[in-house]
Amino acid sequence: MNFVWLGIFWVMQAIAQVIFKYGSTSPERWLVCFVLGNVFGASSIWFLMLLYKAWNPNLALGIGTAGGFLCAQAALVAFFRPHVTMVQYLGALAVAVGMGLFVAGGRG
Repeated sequence: MNFVWLGIFWVMQAIAQVIFKYGSTSPERWLVCFVLGNVFGASSIWFLMLLYKAWNPNLALGIGTAGGFLCAQAALVAFFRPHVTMVQYLGALAVAVGMGLFVAGGRG
């Protein structure tokens, strides 16, 4: 079940960032998207707290936030189609590799 909580946390973080970006494109949407993005972003922390109960807290935070970052980046690229350079793709890959190393390092 912990991986379900992790997935929900990642998705909610990505949704929050898409809403924030969408709100930034128009002054008329700014406040509504600010509030809605914070509803998703702040309430997603509940799932991170569930992971804190089940996992080592540094592992929960590292995997949770790094995965949330990667999911948010992927969602922003999918919805808004910004230009992403090869170096930025390599940076995302480095984060993913770092997550794997972080998990592997915890098995000692």
